Amino acid sequence: MLLMLYSITSGSLLLLAFITFINPRKVNVAANRWLAFLLFSAACAIISPMVKEDTAVRLLELSRFAMAPALYLSILYFTSPGRTFRRIELLHFLPFLLFAVFAQTFIIPLSFKNTLEQWVMQTIHIHPGFLIFVSVKIQVIVYWALSWTGLRQHEKNVKLFASATKTIDLWWLRYFLIGLAVMIFLWLNDSLLQIDMITNAAPFGYLFAVYFIAYFSLKQGEIFAFGQQSVVEIKAIIHEEKSKPLPRQPRLSDTEFEALKQKLEQLMSADKLFLNATLGLPELASKMNTSSHQLSYLINEGFDENFFQFVNRYRVEEAKRLLLSEKHRHLNMLGIAYESGFNSKTTFNTTFKKLTGLSPSEYQQQPGGEGITSGTSPSII
Repeated sequence: MLLMLYSITSGSLLLLAFITFINPRKVNVAANRWLAFLLFSAACAIISPMVKEDTAVRLLELSRFAMAPALYLSILYFTSPGRTFRRIELLHFLPFLLFAVFAQTFIIPLSFKNTLEQWVMQTIHIHPGFLIFVSVKIQVIVYWALSWTGLRQHEKNVKLFASATKTIDLWWLRYFLIGLAVMIFLWLNDSLLQIDMITNAAPFGYLFAVYFIAYFSLKQGEIFAFGQQSVVEIKAIIHEEKSKPLPRQPRLSDTEFEALKQKLEQLMSADKLFLNATLGLPELASKMNTSSHQLSYLINEGFDENFFQFVNRYRVEEAKRLLLSEKHRHLNMLGIAYESGFNSKTTFNTTFKKLTGLSPSEYQQQPGGEGITSGTSPSII
């Protein structure tokens, strides 16, 4: 039964790796190629216990050293606008190459391997086999932590250029990393603790994780869906954000600053551009006849907010008006959210409470909201 589950899991991973690599929707292409490499490596690692031939086992075990750097590079490409491949990134696979040498998975003279093992023993007094056993586990934990940190930073970065983050904040990868942490624990149990109950449950955990990432990875949208110039500017904006608390270089004269600020307030208050649920920094910059970089500077310095906070503040004000409006009392809370420019109930509730100190339904019941009786008041869906 366990062997069958491992076989199904490995086969599913191989299929998902192929689909992810060809990427039918052509989104986040470079990131998905690294993700496909991770999935392929994981498939090899999972199937290795069922292989008996010694050379094949060593080749499959080699994949364990490729999984962690492939995961990290995938996260880097998902979260870095306009990132291109650099040869120095191949250094992440140095442990992979060293294991290949010690495991003789490539054609290497036996005398060279023996000499290298003796040198390691004499230098650090640790047997190469034990060093490999420990290093692969350290490698996985370190790269998992780096990947988690990168995703958390990305959640902050997307608010610099997007007013709605649900489809681009990579929350599904965050949950995948949580699932991966569970899988790492299952793997460590297999090699160190060997608790039978956990070992027996491991194949089910692996299989569930495969279908979880398959579902969300196939639905992913393009994260930086802008023109090349906008991507370059967003990259610079993110870099400046990371450089805080260093002051930003002035990008506008005082006269230009005030003129653009008035124009921005006009577009938001009178034209209500915030009602566009997918409004992004480059689109608003285009309406302003300025660059994304200059608009970001204007919002940061003129309103002491990032783009996400700036746009959603207007949406909250619109929601407050609708909540107290007789004309809109037929709308439930989700309807109020959509009419205000939000495209997510969660973002609406969270942002509204953060800015007002009350949930939307609580705000509606405050003095001034008596025009909507409790019997006809919207309810949070």
